[in-house]
Amino acid sequence: MLLLLNAMYVSAQHISDQTAYTLERIEKLLLKNQSLDALDSLENAIAVQQKCSDDLAYLYAYQSGIYISLDSLLLSKRALDLSMENAAKAKSNEAKAVAYRAKAFLNNYLNSPDEVVKDAIQGLKYLGESNKDLITKYFLNYLLYSAYSKWNDEKKMENYIRQCEKYAVLAKNDNLLANVNNGLSSMFLARYRAAKKRDDIDSSFHYLEKSFAIHTQSPENVSATTFVITCINLANYFLEFSDNNLLERKKKAFFYLAHAEEELKNNSVNADKWVSIFGIKSDFALKENNIPLAEQYLLQGLTLIQQNNNTFFKQEYTVYKHLADIAVKKGDLQSALNYQRKAENSLKQTFDQLQIFNAQKLEIQYETEKKNQQLKLLNERAELRKQQTYLYGGIALALVIGLGFMFLSYHFKLRYSIEREKKLAQEKEDAERSAAMQMQLEKEEQARLKAEQELLELQRQQLQKEALANSLIIEHKNDMFKQIQTKLKEGDARNIQKLLKEEMLMNTDFEDIRWQIQQLHPNFFHQLSEKAVQKLTPLDLKYCAYIHLQMSTKQIAQVLHVEAQSVRMFKYRLKQKFGLSKESNLEIFLQDPR
Repeated sequence: MLLLLNAMYVSAQHISDQTAYTLERIEKLLLKNQSLDALDSLENAIAVQQKCSDDLAYLYAYQSGIYISLDSLLLSKRALDLSMENAAKAKSNEAKAVAYRAKAFLNNYLNSPDEVVKDAIQGLKYLGESNKDLITKYFLNYLLYSAYSKWNDEKKMENYIRQCEKYAVLAKNDNLLANVNNGLSSMFLARYRAAKKRDDIDSSFHYLEKSFAIHTQSPENVSATTFVITCINLANYFLEFSDNNLLERKKKAFFYLAHAEEELKNNSVNADKWVSIFGIKSDFALKENNIPLAEQYLLQGLTLIQQNNNTFFKQEYTVYKHLADIAVKKGDLQSALNYQRKAENSLKQTFDQLQIFNAQKLEIQYETEKKNQQLKLLNERAELRKQQTYLYGGIALALVIGLGFMFLSYHFKLRYSIEREKKLAQEKEDAERSAAMQMQLEKEEQARLKAEQELLELQRQQLQKEALANSLIIEHKNDMFKQIQTKLKEGDARNIQKLLKEEMLMNTDFEDIRWQIQQLHPNFFHQLSEKAVQKLTPLDLKYCAYIHLQMSTKQIAQVLHVEAQSVRMFKYRLKQKFGLSKESNLEIFLQDPR
């Protein structure tokens, strides 16, 4: 995603000189990570260019991309719609291709690779075989590379990244060349992780060095974000894959990290990269068995991201988890518990951010569906008007012909009268058909309004489901914390370490079931209480939720820290509380307690 963001903001062609100058200025601002200044420049340019559809298609497309980098998805979608509207009226195919580039970019951010492929291919169709707009061709191919990377389709990934390399070379754009080399490095790294072939990791390192060399030769032409990513990946190579001795690896890794730190100190890159830098330093300290220094590096990185105005809860969660692991290695269980609590708090805040993102995504999908329905209705009405025009034209022609024959001869008067009656009957039938079609349109409009209401209800229920899922996870963690506190008071350190190890083993299972818990119906517990013949305790409800998720007896026993036999006994008691016979299947009953 970061590579795509850097690749998007480049000079455009086939537009006015004033708009071209604006986009070049925006490129320079974005190379320095000055998104808000770039947005101001775009808004001023849009205010000036109110009549030229080609220029507006470009300007709104770029505005949509900047809003994505600022996590303003709804504003990005509105700017995209304006870009598409102006592209439909634009004279040049290049403007249409740029609009589809922006659409594919938004779909890529929304993690919809199918839509990305469709939009990117449509944009390439508008450009054809011409090399007039190399930058847009580069970007559309990069989006295709990104989409197929999500599907691990290595053949198409390499095809599209090589196309990007060709257009970057033809455009003589250093920033794009650096991005391409980083993309090629990522591709070979993925191959190495899959097949463990040394040639692949050597190729990955080779392209990272090429990207670093491009920045060294022309630092003013390469995005600071691209350069920092390159330096971090090079440092990580010496941490994980280099064959040199540890001292030599550390020396080279710290050399690249120093370059990355210099860019971060200039505020030209997002502060979340501090976590990667000090994380690598911490890992080197652990390899040297210097646990206090490893902890110091992580705390230093945490301080730097917390000083920033942005909220990097996901990065904070990662740092706190590593600090908890280090505290366990040191035998400082109290610190480990404190770090674990902070990690859980960061995780909750991450969930809150994800809920906001999902809400924006649902609203975008709703607006898209609404616009599609409106377009469909307009097309149907246009087709109806066209048919009515032909119909009324035919009727008018028939009447003129009839009148002509009436004036030509008295002998044809009776015949004309009969034909006229037939025509009137036809008109009545057509009028009835038209009324029926109007009624059908009204029914479809009512169905559309009902679908909009259902979509809003689904959005509300989704938020309720996610709240229930989070509460179950937090309740489980609180139970674990209470057990640790009890053991601390009893001074039983071995049991605490055992609990921590069990908790680490269960984290993977908990991540697997967390999203399943989110699918519980919001009225699930209320329905259970109504069906029970005896009052259900909070523990009863918890067992019912896990059984509803089709968790095995062993999984439930692990989550609740009990024996499997206790779970089976509890299931038997639940049957009694629901008034079920011995032959009844409790799992089937709990799938739908209604």
